[in-house]
Amino acid sequence: MTAERRAGPLGGPAAGTPGETYRFRVGDFACLAVNDGDVTYPATRFFAHAPAERVETELRAHGTDPERIPSPYTCLAIDTGGRWLLLDTGAGGHAPTTGNLPARLAAAGVDPARVDTVVVTHGHPDHLGGNIAAGRSAFPGARYVICRDDWDHFVARGDPAQDRLAEIARAQLLPLGDRLEAVAPDAEIAPGIRLVPAPGHTPGQVAVHLASGSQELLYISDAVLHELHLREPDWYPVYDLDRGAAGATKRRLFGWAVADRLLVHAFHFPFPGLGHVRARGAGWAWEPLET
Repeated sequence: MTAERRAGPLGGPAAGTPGETYRFRVGDFACLAVNDGDVTYPATRFFAHAPAERVETELRAHGTDPERIPSPYTCLAIDTGGRWLLLDTGAGGHAPTTGNLPARLAAAGVDPARVDTVVVTHGHPDHLGGNIAAGRSAFPGARYVICRDDWDHFVARGDPAQDRLAEIARAQLLPLGDRLEAVAPDAEIAPGIRLVPAPGHTPGQVAVHLASGSQELLYISDAVLHELHLREPDWYPVYDLDRGAAGATKRRLFGWAVADRLLVHAFHFPFPGLGHVRARGAGWAWEPLET
């Protein structure tokens, strides 16, 4: 990758309420950030491996209640030239405040039937919970892809009788039948759109890299869940299955993002989740784009 690549010009809110959808471009790709909903988490879930007093001090300094950390679920739709590619489907009906993705896509002028490909970046409910609606695909014309390692972990080897995550993953993936493909973690999904291995949070989590002309974007999925995970790289959420692999993923992805000044999309950061990362001490700092 070259350091000359930069983010495209930003647009603004699409049709609907501000904070729900946001348009921008990456080269020839017209992109739409879509908020499926917002959920709050206690600090003990987001920062399970961190000194509690320091976490509370940091959060309160930024006006955040440690018992109610806000977390948007922001998916990304990409116009690949008449058809749409969707990164993650949100949580669907698994929380009372989520499941808004299809309606917000439609309000922004994107018919869910025009979604050609859905990338499930990993097997957690907030990223695949909107795959199935009323027993059928919420995106009836789409093929779905997921990394083989997460398919194996959550579905092939997952035990729904013992693991709620496996139960949800199976319910949201198995009805797709042959429209679902388990792929390599570096698969090319469409011209200019490629998966990037990002294990640790789950065995087969992937990031997604977009490149068009001289512009690039890196969709990081859940490589981090909060800005403090950038500033304090040794603080991990309870949801990271392999802290060693998650740490290596952070170093690789954010080292790349800093070196090439990539536009970054963070699923759980304040909407629309767009910004850049810069080096800061032993970690990094988040620079949200002015939108």
